[in-house]
Amino acid sequence: MNKSFECRILESQSELDKWNNFLASTQECPIIQTIEWGEFKCISGWQPIRIAVFDEDKIVGGISILKRKIPFTGKSLFYAPRGPVLDFHNEAIFSLLVSKIKEVAKIHKAIVLKIDPEILEYDSIAADILQKYNFHFVKKQIQPRATLFLDLTQSLDDLLAGFESKTRYNIRLSARKGIKVGKVTNQESVEIFYKIYVETAKRDTFIIHPFDYYKKVVDIMAEKGMVHIFMAYYNDIPIAGVYIFSFGHKIWYMYGASSNEYRNLMPNQALHWEVIKWAKEKGYKIYDLWGIPVNPYPKHPLYGVYRFKKGFGGELKKFVGMHDLVFQPFWYNLMNRGIKTYVSLRSLIKKGKISDSLGE
Repeated sequence: MNKSFECRILESQSELDKWNNFLASTQECPIIQTIEWGEFKCISGWQPIRIAVFDEDKIVGGISILKRKIPFTGKSLFYAPRGPVLDFHNEAIFSLLVSKIKEVAKIHKAIVLKIDPEILEYDSIAADILQKYNFHFVKKQIQPRATLFLDLTQSLDDLLAGFESKTRYNIRLSARKGIKVGKVTNQESVEIFYKIYVETAKRDTFIIHPFDYYKKVVDIMAEKGMVHIFMAYYNDIPIAGVYIFSFGHKIWYMYGASSNEYRNLMPNQALHWEVIKWAKEKGYKIYDLWGIPVNPYPKHPLYGVYRFKKGFGGELKKFVGMHDLVFQPFWYNLMNRGIKTYVSLRSLIKKGKISDSLGE
């Protein structure tokens, strides 16, 4: 092992800045591993813990863990969304990081570390490393295992030509019908977006966070240019909106809402076309459309979402998915039984049927 490697918890502001700079320099540049995302998730009861591997003064890998206390047990859960971030073909770095994670897990009485790194499904070397260090795949996903990447380095003409014909038609239709799109990232736009989002969730039967969640992300990340709200208007009436996140060379589409009225005017296609034009102007290289079924089929709960996103012609990406590193097997098995029951009951109450929208 390279003896210059050192692994430690990040605490000082200069180290935290280095972490963000490291993330922005990577191919993945995952925004949900950033300092700001960890601070934002505190609203949902998570506590961030950042650990990095240094080669002298340079960060060469690491992980931002979200810790959540499990009520009445004295135990906790570790989750690293889209982490860890490192070269999974470099076992020395990975081994050192895992050793440090286990030390920290003992202190916090963690039952398990859940990870879903942006490793492509066919990366057999990374898969072997995960298996060697006792990470095992679990079917229940938190972040989507499949997505579409749109290459923004293409010209606008080439991008448009790569869209499906129906998508191109709907973009032109929205323009003819007078749909206007604006970027308005402020608290007023959060309120407008959320009102439409509630309407969308009721129509399409999915679960959303409370209003303060979407407000907090703007409070923390908008000033740093990491989140942007785009709204579509018809006769000055807001009828659709999206939250677009940006970091490093990528942008992400995570939340989208559309009112029941005026859906025939295709405001969603207009929104994404304007987002694409804005992102190209800003120099972003990849648009992650964030989440489609791994194996789409017509009766899948997210099949409509898949068809919509596929219309923009992105490249399909499938990742290795959620892997668990178990620290306390007894509590892990007990926790899993409880989570499965809770998720099933919540789905039954909210959707009228037990179905997992991120299911395989």
